[in-house]
Amino acid sequence: MKELTVIYGEEAVNKLYSNEELTNEELEVNVKVFQFETEIEKIAFIKGMEETIGWRKYCIPELEFNNYE
Repeated sequence: MKELTVIYGEEAVNKLYSNEELTNEELEVNVKVFQFETEIEKIAFIKGMEETIGWRKYCIPELEFNNYE
């Protein structure tokens, strides 16, 4: 099973980029973990998310921060 964490919301993403910790409430509301059967499915999902750039702000830490967990 492959996992991908996505941070939604402009304020939460900005905090992440500024190395600020998200509150427990922000984590609950703004963080979503997706699971995929294969790496190909995961890559297709990421491609779809990338197509939304300019519509909504989001962050996929796995792609931007090597040590984010």
